[in-house]
Amino acid sequence: MTEASTSTSPPAPRADEAAAASPAVKSLPLLLLVVCAVQFLDAMDIASMGPALPLVQEDLGMSASSLQWVVSAYALGFGGFLLLGGRLADLYNRKKLLIGWLLVFVVASCLGGLAENGPVLVVARLLKGVSAGITAPAAMAILLNAFRDEQARNRALGTFLAVASAGYSLGLLLGGLMAGVDWRLILFLPAAVGLLVALLAGSVVPGQQEGGRRGKLDLLGAVTVTAGAVALVYGLSRAASHGWSDAVTIGALVAAAVLFPLFVVVERNHPEPLVPLAIFTRPQLSRANLCMLFFGAYVSFQFVLTLYYQDKLGWSPLEAGLAFLLGGVLTAGAARYGAALVTKYGAWPVATTGLVMLSIGYLGWALLIGSVDPLVTLIAQQLLGGLGFAAVYPALNIAAVGNAGPDEQGLASGLFNAGAQIGNGVVIAITATVFSLVSSTGLAPYRAGLWVITAITLAVTLVALLGAVRYRQKATA
Repeated sequence: MTEASTSTSPPAPRADEAAAASPAVKSLPLLLLVVCAVQFLDAMDIASMGPALPLVQEDLGMSASSLQWVVSAYALGFGGFLLLGGRLADLYNRKKLLIGWLLVFVVASCLGGLAENGPVLVVARLLKGVSAGITAPAAMAILLNAFRDEQARNRALGTFLAVASAGYSLGLLLGGLMAGVDWRLILFLPAAVGLLVALLAGSVVPGQQEGGRRGKLDLLGAVTVTAGAVALVYGLSRAASHGWSDAVTIGALVAAAVLFPLFVVVERNHPEPLVPLAIFTRPQLSRANLCMLFFGAYVSFQFVLTLYYQDKLGWSPLEAGLAFLLGGVLTAGAARYGAALVTKYGAWPVATTGLVMLSIGYLGWALLIGSVDPLVTLIAQQLLGGLGFAAVYPALNIAAVGNAGPDEQGLASGLFNAGAQIGNGVVIAITATVFSLVSSTGLAPYRAGLWVITAITLAVTLVALLGAVRYRQKATA
């Protein structure tokens, strides 16, 4: 039993009703393969360029300040366009959106692989991020529309989220492996995979993929929310590298602070709003989005430990990437079982358990860094972190999108993914600021960053625990 059945949203249809309502699918396993491949490409791209940055800098002659935008441009496009992409997936044909923007992904990847200067590479990465911001919620909406029965949906979501988790977890490793041959492979190989996935999608994704009633796109709402999201992600990304007192950082964050309230005003007065504001009153979705700050802590942990492995221990980029292999493999293998546990025990008990495991792993590093053999803390954290991520990420995703209706599946997915990306930007910016403020001698900066990551994860664990308590009260009522 999941929290879905105790919420105010209508329950999932019975299996016979689901079969009748679902679109005709030639092969559910192939459709699941397509949407999983899309999610893997989108997730992997977040971290895969990291190990190649020194090679990119040397090859293209980029400055240190411009180099960070090879990574940040992708996050900017991804985080900035998720809400728009999610709503587009509810208003227009999802199959056409998925294939069209997969082809944009392919072209942008090739453009980046052929780049002879930094600006071209950054633009290519931005376009790839925009593509991901549209294909990610479209893929999720297609999956939710194909699997209507609750148990079948949770199994499919388990596989889907296991692949996503593998992309997030193994991005550094795969990037390191490809960079060891040629950094341009990090762009060319995903382009080849993206083209194959687009061709397969044309065959297996049903043509009738509208989410619900076709309506006009709320252009003013789309402009304000997308501009606000882009400004927020840009400001947070710049704060991580230039500090919070930087004039451009302040300007971007002020722009976001103006645009988001303006967006709310537009939506309240629009007959067909881009984002119906009532969706934010759903406790499952709101709590899940808040808890996605854990994802920012997860990425920040990789950031701090990658610097520690290379700068303090003298490891190569490939060795630093391999340090996350165990956790990535465990996450990829166990996430589908995490989704199965949600069906049995509920999303919030499973999410709380996973967050506790992650917190213990981070706390161990914060307390023991420099005091014990790093391989000991590495292995212990990877065991706890791999299994913890495999529990919490599927649980939060199911809590957020499990009860979305056909006309809001893309929006719910877009909101959830946007929460992940914005949370990512917030936590990395805070961690990087603390890291830079602490004396650069010894292990103090690394320890300070780890304490920030641990504190944020513990706070999120408390939010999830309150959700678990509320779930138990409803289940026993």
